[in-house]
Amino acid sequence: MKPLPRRPGPHPATWLATLMTALLLGACATPPAQPPQPFVPEALRADSRLQAFDEVARMVRDEYVDPRLNGVDWAAITQRYRSKAMLAPSDELFWKELNRMVGELKDAHTRVVSPMEARATRDQRGNHGLRVQPHEGRTLVMGVNGSSQAALLGLRAGMELLAVDGQPVAAWWAQQAQEVRGSSTERSQLSLINHALNSGEVGSRRVLRVRGPEGQEKEITLRQDVLQHPLVRSHLLADGTAYLRFAGFQPAAAAELNLALQRLAGAERLVLDLRGNGGGQLRLTLQLVGWLLPPGSGGSVITRDNKRLTAMAGLLDVTPKLDIPAQPLRLEQPLAVLVDEASASGAEFTAALLQSRGRARLFGTTTCGCLLVVRPSRGLPGGGQLLLSEADMLIDGSRRIEGVGVVPDEAVFADPAALLRGRDAVLEAARTWLAQQPGRPTPKAPTAAPSNSSTSTPTAAPS
Repeated sequence: MKPLPRRPGPHPATWLATLMTALLLGACATPPAQPPQPFVPEALRADSRLQAFDEVARMVRDEYVDPRLNGVDWAAITQRYRSKAMLAPSDELFWKELNRMVGELKDAHTRVVSPMEARATRDQRGNHGLRVQPHEGRTLVMGVNGSSQAALLGLRAGMELLAVDGQPVAAWWAQQAQEVRGSSTERSQLSLINHALNSGEVGSRRVLRVRGPEGQEKEITLRQDVLQHPLVRSHLLADGTAYLRFAGFQPAAAAELNLALQRLAGAERLVLDLRGNGGGQLRLTLQLVGWLLPPGSGGSVITRDNKRLTAMAGLLDVTPKLDIPAQPLRLEQPLAVLVDEASASGAEFTAALLQSRGRARLFGTTTCGCLLVVRPSRGLPGGGQLLLSEADMLIDGSRRIEGVGVVPDEAVFADPAALLRGRDAVLEAARTWLAQQPGRPTPKAPTAAPSNSSTSTPTAAPS
């Protein structure tokens, strides 16, 4: 009996196509990723409070960059705050008391954050995107994030702020000034009050009464929401001027920042807008400087008793070095840098170094005066964190910015009336100066860079 003929099997290519189709269909059927669960801090026990308090007191005493602790009597301060913190009626107020205690150092970077501040998910972090400032007896809106709810509802830079949540703005401001912690300068205190204005639990409401350009008053109710904040903004203007602005020296901005610099390298002149830039990662700060200055040292780092900073039980030296690395191109066109009171930390380092080297002319107002090196946050019992300044910076080996700030070459205050008309007096002054400068040199190819041993130690922004 003859065997039955075998049916031919599927061709290998057909089998592979079927498998890929099944995999693709399966991928399409995969449910979308769920957002992380909201963070809920655990209630603090009394012993955890005591341990957290003692740990903060000890680390500041033994590890703060200045062994004299900026001239304060730390023992007396800790004694004064101990009962206030331990008897605080809520965990939130306990962490605030600890933050106020380290604020006695008058250092914008050294601070204590609560577990909620440290570990809240993105959907729990809100910001109204506003910057306000007293000026000649009035409180003015000096900045509104273009993607904020406030901008959507018609709040504009240049408007006068009259009341916050039904309280006259003068009384509200005085109350906030009493409640915020100490900081490096009055300008840094201003940033803390702005933080109080902008912060709040997502879903909460803030009611602002403002006066517009024609003297009309209106009330705007803002619901606290997640702020969509573009990290990098760049434009090549019709007159050949390049404009570059970014929110901070954050790792997420690195790739976009490098692409923007490459795209703008051929411009006739360049505006670097560091207004409102609160700093961030030291390594990224040095990388930006490398696009604008030749490789070499940008200054020196001063640690407590000139001791190295270490990790892994002393096995790893993490003392930062201010080495400027070579980049794919070095931009040498005329450069104007815009700064204001909210320019802090890495933004101040960049502005000060470019100014000291004669590479740029600075426009705007004196910067925060908040430039110290902060190690990554230390975990505390109960889930809070301490950020502690462990090093100071000297620009070009001698110029200290902490507590002083960077004074612009040309002081320009953003006139509120001009802001309401859509004009930026600081940018206009910079463009006027740039138009008078000689033409653009050809961008230079990279040269050999020194060994860059900089760590990723962040230069943290003011709280």
